[in-house]
Amino acid sequence: MSDINYKYYWLGEKWTDSILENVVYVQSIDDIPTELGGMICLNFVDNQKIEESLKAFYKQTNRWSWCVFVTKETPYSQCVTDGIFNEQQSLDTWYNVQNHIQIMLRHDSLDPLIGWLGVNRQRRLKALKSLESMSIYSYPIIEVLLPELYSTYRYVLSEQSRGIIEAEKLIDRIRVCSHCNSGHLNYVEVCPYCSSIDIDSQSSLHCFTCGHVGDQQSFQRRGKIECPKCLTQLRHIGVDYDRPLENHICNSCSSLFVEAATTSQCLSCDEKIKVEELAVRKIFQFKLGEVGEYVYQHGKSIQAPELSIKGKVDIGFFQNLIAWLNKVALRHGEQHLLLGLHLPSLDEYGKQYGDSKLFSLMDQLTLRLSSMFRDTDICCQYKQDVLLVLMPNTTHSSLSVLQQKLSELSDLIEDDEFELSVFSWNLPDPAIEDSITLWLEALVDETYAAR
Repeated sequence: MSDINYKYYWLGEKWTDSILENVVYVQSIDDIPTELGGMICLNFVDNQKIEESLKAFYKQTNRWSWCVFVTKETPYSQCVTDGIFNEQQSLDTWYNVQNHIQIMLRHDSLDPLIGWLGVNRQRRLKALKSLESMSIYSYPIIEVLLPELYSTYRYVLSEQSRGIIEAEKLIDRIRVCSHCNSGHLNYVEVCPYCSSIDIDSQSSLHCFTCGHVGDQQSFQRRGKIECPKCLTQLRHIGVDYDRPLENHICNSCSSLFVEAATTSQCLSCDEKIKVEELAVRKIFQFKLGEVGEYVYQHGKSIQAPELSIKGKVDIGFFQNLIAWLNKVALRHGEQHLLLGLHLPSLDEYGKQYGDSKLFSLMDQLTLRLSSMFRDTDICCQYKQDVLLVLMPNTTHSSLSVLQQKLSELSDLIEDDEFELSVFSWNLPDPAIEDSITLWLEALVDETYAAR
């Protein structure tokens, strides 16, 4: 390929360990050409300068195809570069990448993440831990290659499910807020009866004579142990008194208890959540997966991204549910609403802008729809571009409110090419008795015909 760069570039202080050949020293990222397959080394001492330079570098086109080295490794550089500069090893890596690029079929439309992982099989998709990040962990190479995404974590889950990437090893497992997905949580012991945080540990005594239980300090009188209630002198533990298991006291409700309960409070949104209700995230290191390898080799995807929203079920379950609910509605006179959301330009959008932009659009749509539907609403991605939503006990009179919300959703999507058509059908419908599959297919055909 004629546009492969056979010069390599150096930004920062000059190399003093040896004389480098064919190197071009530059003063700015903007001085580096954007053609395919180049090589650059950054030589800075300041960690912040290294990170800022790397982010500026990856903002430019075709940077997924470049070999990037640093003279000082940082946690951030480990996630987005090919490592520490070693003259011979770095040049060998660079030549291998150039050979990969020369035999690529469609480098112009290739997903940049697949390209980045594909041209150098030693690369790994690594997570960076940062307390400044709301989610604690992020994937920096995804952030710089696909800056339109809302969540790198959701993106890796989607790409893993498609087989684009493959989990190689588990790095960490964390809990995040189930409301805002923040990893900044405070765990605090509380009273198991009233949930107050105002609890203390105390050493208690139990008088066998009258049954009084109290703080050990209240039993100390004139150098002896004496029950403050019945004034019985307590000489022998196990005979006159004992120490109860309850060694905590709540200063709010005065309850005594053995073990405190544990709750969590999100430091980002202040929501109080039971520990068992927190979302668990597994943070993996990834490599290029089997499907990703196929896309890299053939220059095209074999799967399309799906909407991933709460309450989503597969087609078979959705069909059975509709058929059952229709019978119940006919018998008991109930009314339900089936909503159809059609994205008519989805296929053309993916062909025109590529998989990464398509996922970004789906990611935005997922985020908006998830906040709109109720927990009782059942969703099914019936076709790649058709989403069906079953809304139990919802009448047709509610449609105007739903349409208003969906109209607002369309305005919020940050893309001029986005289109959303909305259809609705009432349940029950006696026609479903013949065949639920044919009935749903007729509805879908109706959405296509209306375009």
